[in-house]
Amino acid sequence: MKREFWAHFDLYEPFAQKGINIRNEQNNRQKRRIQQQARSEIEQFIFQGCIGHQVVRDCAARLSHLAQLLAVDCVCEGRTTQCKDYAKGKNGLQRWYYAGDLESPRGDYQTFLCQRLRWMGQILGLANHHETVSPSFPDLALFPPGAWAMQVHFTLRKPYISKDDVDFYILDNPVKKEWVFKVPYVAPSQWKGALRAAMMRMLVDDLRSGQKNETEFVQERLRLYRLFGNEKDGTAEFLNRALTLHLVGPRPEDEEQAKEWEKRYKQTYEQMAREFEERVRSEGYRKDNVEGFQGALHFYPTFFDRIGLEVINPHDRKTGAGKNPIYFECVPAGTQGVFTLLYVPLDADEETTKSDLEAVVKGIRSMLTQYGFGAKTSSGYGVAEDELITGVVKTNVPGWFKTTSTPRTADLEPPEEAFLKYLDDETGEVKGAFKGSGKGGLFSNSEYKQHGASLGGGSLGEFKRFRAWYVKHGARWKASRMERASEEPASVAGLEKDFHSLSELSEIAHALANEGGDHA
Repeated sequence: MKREFWAHFDLYEPFAQKGINIRNEQNNRQKRRIQQQARSEIEQFIFQGCIGHQVVRDCAARLSHLAQLLAVDCVCEGRTTQCKDYAKGKNGLQRWYYAGDLESPRGDYQTFLCQRLRWMGQILGLANHHETVSPSFPDLALFPPGAWAMQVHFTLRKPYISKDDVDFYILDNPVKKEWVFKVPYVAPSQWKGALRAAMMRMLVDDLRSGQKNETEFVQERLRLYRLFGNEKDGTAEFLNRALTLHLVGPRPEDEEQAKEWEKRYKQTYEQMAREFEERVRSEGYRKDNVEGFQGALHFYPTFFDRIGLEVINPHDRKTGAGKNPIYFECVPAGTQGVFTLLYVPLDADEETTKSDLEAVVKGIRSMLTQYGFGAKTSSGYGVAEDELITGVVKTNVPGWFKTTSTPRTADLEPPEEAFLKYLDDETGEVKGAFKGSGKGGLFSNSEYKQHGASLGGGSLGEFKRFRAWYVKHGARWKASRMERASEEPASVAGLEKDFHSLSELSEIAHALANEGGDHA
């Protein structure tokens, strides 16, 4: 069990005392003065880390200490605004995160996260990318033939929401953070669950639509077992129920027929569960009563360098007004991350490993662009931009990927000369000053109207044209700049292949599985 260790810093006592003083004070002017002092001290602690003679310089520790305000009964503004609510509002966390611009996180806390992420990367020896850090590629020479790995660089189209492990926090819904360095991240177990759920949904949808029959359904389910390990958390029940409903049909409305249907459903369900258990044992995935089968896929964490706030404000049905906003920490749209995955074959032949690659790529594409990852995915959160995805897939089997290929820049539309002021000359990446919450992680129209001219940008119409070009061609432009700067060939002995969208990755995997790797 994880435990949180608190520094010897008391944020509770001074504000609890102010709450007592406010309740006992009869003079309204004096009461407002004490409230003003409480508000000033909250702001001073958030932005400078000091209250009285004590100082907390680390921003992550400061954020943790704010949780002590949850226990304080002190109305610091008006008649109802408690200290804990004021700390979350426009003069507290919102200003710390957003610096007054609620459409794009640019506050002091974002600067801290960027610095902390780079520091973490240096200490842990992580790979350094333009926007973030990630685990380095595993050395595939250490694994059996047929092993492969991939890294997918993605940009969030919608915010990513998750639930942190901490029990005591100023917000009810903090985003998950790395336990030591306190940067937002997606844990390997989260990636595993999200990808497995996406591939399960695809499998069930194919069964219901008739694209797969019962035999193919069982074969694909065995593949999922081989990739992810033993079925947990209702997975077996979900898949058994889907197959059973497909075989016996929907429940009839007639009561007599419904009783017969329930009997037939129960018998079919038990039979499907028993037959699949026998298949799992015959394949060697389970022996005796031991269920510790891990699977061939191994996942790595993804780190982010920005945190924002999402607000849900339930409205009263009678008044039509919301009084109790609920704050969700999130990783905002436009933030970049790196998804890293390793596949180690389990006594599988080359045909199986290539087929597994194609199936996993389909799952990754659905997870990132359709189903999402993290919390509240049914509301559209946690999805990435398809056209702003790049990456590389590698194997330890020479010749999987052709060493000669058409140049990446063959169908590349270079930027107009006027667009160059928005781009980094060396990397081809958009300059950080022009990034925001709009499409592709760039400024929205309102953000550009507010900041564009002061940053040296052109007209709004010009920026709109640049944004449209970048969404369509930005990934290839960046790849061409990286290739130009590198002295190493893009593919060594057919062991690796770059891609510039999930569509291209799908084509590579499909060609590899069906044509022996002739994809250019």
